[in-house]
Order: sequence, then structure tokens, then C-alpha cells
Amino acid sequence: MNDDINIIGLIEKDIFSFSEVSRFPGVGFTGNIQNMLGAHQNPGVKVTEEDEGLIVNCEIIVYFGVNIPQLCYDIQTRIKNDIEKTAGMPVKAVNIRVEGIDKAKDPS
Repeated sequence: MNDDINIIGLIEKDIFSFSEVSRFPGVGFTGNIQNMLGAHQNPGVKVTEEDEGLIVNCEIIVYFGVNIPQLCYDIQTRIKNDIEKTAGMPVKAVNIRVEGIDKAKDPS
């Protein structure tokens, strides 16, 4: 697959363009240190390539009170459209798994 990091970066940007998404699960302290040292690996995004196209699997944590089915549909649509438009690669599936819920974001 061409430019895995750029595709993952595009997916991360798409996911966090939704204010209802809090974070990826399981990054924690060790993951933050690895990211600072340039060993960027996101456990919340996995992209695999098949003959029919890319399969994108994302795990996210959302804020309390979110319409989860609608949010997942919107994220799936944005990721699929952006990858196909920007990278010119067909997307077979975008799977979004909500791993947890954080308390509501402070209104400030």
C-alpha cells in the first residue's frame, strides 16, 4: 500500500473533525512517548489492503449523549470519500467501533 502514514493521518484528521469524538482508546502514557519520539503508531486505526479495496478499522471513544449510529455513519462516509478522492484508492469497507464513552466535554 502506498504511503500508509499519510492515509492513517488523513483518517485521523477525518475522525477528529467531529467534535463528538473524544479520543482513541488505549494510547496512554507509553503511546504518547512513542509519538513524541517519532514512532507514530495509532492503535485506534488499522488499514488493510485487499483486491477489492482498502478496509479501514477504527476504534474511538465518544462523548456522552452522542447519536452513535449517526456519528459512525458520518465518519464512515467522510473517510471513504476522502481516501477515494485524495489517495485515488477504492475503499471496500470502513468499520467504526465505539470502545467507550467519556463524560461530556466542558462547554468552555
